[in-house]
Amino acid sequence: MTINEFEILSRSLRPRLLRKANSILGNSDDAEDVVQDAMLKLWSMRSSLHQLRSVEAFALLVTRNLSINVLRSKHIGAFAELEEADSMGEIDSPEQIYIRREEADYVDSVLQSLPDSQQALIRLRHIDGYDNAAIAALLGSSEGSVRTALSRARKHVAEIISAQFSPKI
Repeated sequence: MTINEFEILSRSLRPRLLRKANSILGNSDDAEDVVQDAMLKLWSMRSSLHQLRSVEAFALLVTRNLSINVLRSKHIGAFAELEEADSMGEIDSPEQIYIRREEADYVDSVLQSLPDSQQALIRLRHIDGYDNAAIAALLGSSEGSVRTALSRARKHVAEIISAQFSPKI
């Protein structure tokens, strides 16, 4: 693929990729960064893009995955801020610190075992603090469908946790 062909391709893909990233992240600055990273990934693969059935579908997938990575990194930062805020209060024992870290790691592992769409919903609602109306606006869907999807995601989390703690006979 020549430089000119790639420029034409990137100009046609960019608006759709921006909409996708912004719908997941809800932040236009982060969305711009994600789309730039997606374009760099496509550029590095330009010699093999012709082998793909749909370059647009692949670009959307890359954008979605990069957006989820941004959400994950913000999630990790939120846990670090909580630990820092806790440490400013009373001094925790090493055991309390260890337990808190174990709990955070466990919650993160449960979330990572969810499908990407459920992960994003749980993170938006329970970690980033968005209400259902804001999530619906971000995703371009109705509040009712967000409630239903969140309910399914929570049920999936409950199934994962109960499967891990149910006695094995």
